[in-house]
Formats: sequence, C-alpha cells, structure tokens
Amino acid sequence: MQVDRQVLVDAEAVCVQAIQEAGALLLSYFRRPLEVKFKEKGQQSPVTEADRRSEMLLRDTLSHAFPDHGIIGEEAEDAVNPEADYLWFLDPLDGTTNFAAGLPAFAVSMGLCFRGVPVLGVVAVPWEGPGGTVFRAHVGGGAYCNDEPMQAAGDDVPDGMRLASTPGWMLHQYRVQRGAKVQRLNVRSAGSIAYELAYAARGTFQLTVISGARLWDMVAGAVLVQEAGGAVLFCNGKARRWDAWEAFQRQALSAPFGQDAAALRKLHVYMLAGNAQIVRERAGQIALRRLPGPLAKLRRRGRKLLGKLKGGEAGPSQPGGASHTNSNPNGGLENGQERAVHRHGEGEAGSGGGV
Repeated sequence: MQVDRQVLVDAEAVCVQAIQEAGALLLSYFRRPLEVKFKEKGQQSPVTEADRRSEMLLRDTLSHAFPDHGIIGEEAEDAVNPEADYLWFLDPLDGTTNFAAGLPAFAVSMGLCFRGVPVLGVVAVPWEGPGGTVFRAHVGGGAYCNDEPMQAAGDDVPDGMRLASTPGWMLHQYRVQRGAKVQRLNVRSAGSIAYELAYAARGTFQLTVISGARLWDMVAGAVLVQEAGGAVLFCNGKARRWDAWEAFQRQALSAPFGQDAAALRKLHVYMLAGNAQIVRERAGQIALRRLPGPLAKLRRRGRKLLGKLKGGEAGPSQPGGASHTNSNPNGGLENGQERAVHRHGEGEAGSGGGV
C-alpha cells in the first residue's frame, strides 16, 4: 500500500490552519506571567499551560479531520491509535525554555508518518511578522515558506555567511575525526529543534546538528529539509552509524514502528541535516561518543581522590563519580541507551566557534 497523496494534500491544508491557530494561542501567553512545571528531575523539560492548550487544539483538529489516524503528542501521555498507518507527532511548543523566558525563538511542529516513514511536515514560527511564518512540505510536493518555494542551502554561500546550528555541548557528545579538514561554519544554537530544522530547509543554516530529539521534535523538520533538496542522516545509541531513516529505525526500534508506543515516546534521535554535500562530509568526520564503562569511571574517581590527597586542585566530584565532561546534560550513550536529560537546545542558546 502506497501513501495516498490526496490524504497528504488535505492533511497539509488542515495543518496550516490548525498550526496558525495554535501559534495565535501561544502568542496570547507570550511574555505574560506563566506557571512553569517540570516533567523531569533537576528542573528539566519545562511545560506550561500554553503547551497543553496548544496540543489540545492540534489534537482536537486532527481527531475531527482524520478520525482513523494515530496521534502522539509531547504533553499528553496517552497515544491515540499508535498502530495506525498514518501516525501524527505533535510538538505544541518547541522551545518552551525560550518561551517562558520571553525569548522569541520557539515553534509549533506537526509531523506525519505513514507506516513509520515521515511523509509530511508543517512548522510554524508564530512570532515572525503578522500571522507568523509557516513552513510546509509533503513527500513529492516540494517545500514552501509562507507559500513561496524554498530550498536548502547551496554550495555557493560565501564562507563568511555560512551558518550552522548545533547544541552548545556538541563536543561533549560527538568526537571529530583527528586531522579532518572541516570547513568552519559560524555556529548558532536557537534552542528549538523544529525551528532549526525549518531554517535548514529554508537555506539559512548550511548544517544543523541535532542531539537527543524526540519524534515530535523532528519528524516535520526532516520532511521539510528533504523536500527542500537537502539531506538528513540519523543515528543514536543503538544505530550508531549515520544512515537514512528506514535503516536507522530498523536498528533503533526493537518492535515494528507503532507497535510499542512507549518506545516511540522514549526514542532519541541524533541528526545531521542541511546542504547535502556538507551533511555527507560531516557524517564521515563526526561520531557519537560512548560513555566510559564502570572500570574507566572507577579509575578516574581514584585519580581525582589521589589528587585531593596530594593537595592538587582537583574539582569536586560529580554525582556517581562521573567527570564534568561525561555528566553533560545530554549524557552521551551507555550500552546503546541514551541517558539524555536535556534535549537539544532546551536550556541553552548562544553562538560559538566553527564546526
């Protein structure tokens, strides 16, 4: 069974209307007093009433328009019909940390998979101009920004204008091949995965490096980049080699896509997206780090203790004996499983050196 293109056309139109309404709802809360709660320990993964109301709006719209489709959203724990051929992934407010702090760098994301393959993506950046900016695409239909065709970055961008988006802790998570002649890019970290992927599709970012994304963060953006002529590669702790989506998900998931909703909610995805040539080059130069095993941790703890006994300047030990490098927010990998606490971008934004 092939994806029904008329379904995609109809779904895209429904999404554009719904996502603009969700964006207007978010703006009604923006820079106003908000109660912020946290879904994870250590005050990680913030959520507000704006997140919840936005997701409710998107869910209600999709349930009415496509009652036989499945839905998994970031905020609601219950998955609707996850074994359906068409399965939606919703992020009602990507960049909640920015939003709650009053920083205009957030987005709304609606992504659709058909039998486990991303086929449609709509992302809204509601704070950009009257009515916001809407990015949309479905497989075979091209990619558009506010109804104007858009393309991923070409090879003719002057060196001084080349931008990349990466998480601020990238070098804690990835190792770069020694001696690699990596062309430097000016680095930014926007704090919203959906936002960064949308602007990789538009050609603003020549490269976007994504760490620890959940499916609701990245399904829509992956479609946008690919339909805009860019490339997207994926990996994680179980599927360590950069690969296309189909090969990645076969390795990353123990059960067929949709049969284990809890596994889909927990799945972490690492991505390279943007200019096809740059993505291919980086895939050969960048790899995920592995967390050290128990013996290595014990040795390191012993060295730190010895340094203290000798009056050295060893810093305070981290919980569980891990060094600062390996206790970074997104954690790295151990036994093929992510220990991510922060997702890419949550809690950090800024600019830095090249990549």
